[in-house]
Amino acid sequence: MRLNNVKSEPLVSIVVPVYNTADYLDEMLESVTGQTYQNLEIICVNDGSKDNSLDVLMKWAKNDSRIKVIDKANSGASDTRNTGLRNATGDYLCFIDSDDFVEPTLIEDTLTCAIENKVDAVVYNIDLFDEEKKKFTPHKTAVDKERIPVGTPFKASDIDHFYKYLIGFTVNKLYRRSLLTDINLEFVKMGAHEDMPFTYVALSAANSIYYLNKTLYHYRRAREGSLSDNTNDKYEYMITALATMRKQLEDAGLMKANKRNFDNYALHMMYWKANSIGVPHNVNFVKDCREQFLEKFDLLEKDSKYFFDGVERAFLKTTTHPKKGTKIKEALFLSDDPEHETAALKVYKATHGDWLRRSKIGRAGHLGKAFLRETRHAGLSSALNKAKSRINEQE
Repeated sequence: MRLNNVKSEPLVSIVVPVYNTADYLDEMLESVTGQTYQNLEIICVNDGSKDNSLDVLMKWAKNDSRIKVIDKANSGASDTRNTGLRNATGDYLCFIDSDDFVEPTLIEDTLTCAIENKVDAVVYNIDLFDEEKKKFTPHKTAVDKERIPVGTPFKASDIDHFYKYLIGFTVNKLYRRSLLTDINLEFVKMGAHEDMPFTYVALSAANSIYYLNKTLYHYRRAREGSLSDNTNDKYEYMITALATMRKQLEDAGLMKANKRNFDNYALHMMYWKANSIGVPHNVNFVKDCREQFLEKFDLLEKDSKYFFDGVERAFLKTTTHPKKGTKIKEALFLSDDPEHETAALKVYKATHGDWLRRSKIGRAGHLGKAFLRETRHAGLSSALNKAKSRINEQE
């Protein structure tokens, strides 16, 4: 299908990293080769698969000249995507994981948006596909539709907390390829979070971005052996990913315009990590958070108004004040979201000893709200006892 009001048809490169996904390749390639927009180069990079993925790829390549197969030794997702990126020649480029599949109008819809709105990047919706139930579930947090402009071009640096409101997935974006090559942007191999620096630096480099509020990508939930099945909740990986993102922003000359957004996002992600790791691990987390993260990222001296959200401000104060004198309101964050209070309790326990264990209160949400009421007129000991009494009355 030809695009309306376009004199020539731009070539679109689709980079597909492949590792042990033979069972899903037919469905993925059928969805890609069946695009309504046909001027494509489909670069499939086999990352040393141990199954018959390479055979499936070669079978498809024999019947479709647009498919280019590159076979290499196993080296991980980042190097595999970089291989595809280096071999791409299209005017535009997107990434598709080999165990996922897409809507037939993916390229037509996103390319039309890119050309008509003269933008460097197009972001679109993604949903989650449950293989067993054959059910599609919208990915509600991939794009915050209340914060990200819909239907109008925008720039990343124009939106406070941009990185928080748009998850750094590799797969639900179409880029002008020169956007990436002009700043020599590539993926960096890490233990986890390898998508994050690449995606956010690319979007930060874009002169304009367009959010297409349409679901065009179907993400198959993580399975054993997938390129995306390498999540590890070690907080060191997050520190490494954030440091990588910062360096790439600096190298591309993008840090000045995006520094406040980066600093806020970095603090937000470390708070998120505090909520996802186990309490015993938090002892090291709090120490490393101060020494390897807060100090090195120059966040300790920032005025509280520099940070967009109260939760992150409270988290910063909690992790930098390891004595029992820390205000309870700050230590517990006192958010309406129980998840926030759970994270705060973990950090507070790591920094303040075992008083939470001795309190024998396991319900963080009630604890936080009870403390807020009582600490206005009482000390810590009195507040703790009264909070316990209130909870016992409710049970």
